[in-house]
Amino acid sequence: MLRLRDGAGPVTSADRSELAERLAFVVGGVNRRLRPPADSLTHIALSALATIDRRGAVRPGELARIEGVAAPGMTRLVADLESRGLVAREADPDDGRSHLVRLTEAGVAAVAAGRRDRAEGVAALLAEIAPEDLRTLEQAVTALESALLRTTPDPARAR
Repeated sequence: MLRLRDGAGPVTSADRSELAERLAFVVGGVNRRLRPPADSLTHIALSALATIDRRGAVRPGELARIEGVAAPGMTRLVADLESRGLVAREADPDDGRSHLVRLTEAGVAAVAAGRRDRAEGVAALLAEIAPEDLRTLEQAVTALESALLRTTPDPARAR
């Protein structure tokens, strides 16, 4: 059992490892619960759309790097999203050999629906948590958000 719960003694690397394992298990379980139905967009498709939504028009290779997938896989994904009318390709003004991928109105709506669906799924889980534990969870989420912001590379610097 973690000593973090009772505040006894310093936090050791073993404590951090145990907490990391538990957190990975919980995150995995939450992600499985939030998995979209089989006939809807996959997690990676929604993630790619959300990235385009945040960054604006992007080259497919840059999108692949951001999403952590191989370029051929992203090429297939972009083609699928384009066939569904969620993204459109446009000429890259900085490189005539390349193109940019941007969201269509349907793509913007898909991102909003995906975020709403995930938030509703998380809200259902939060409804099962006691109010005092929600306060603790809010502090943990704030700490994780800060860590993510500090450790996530800025894709704009990679250009």
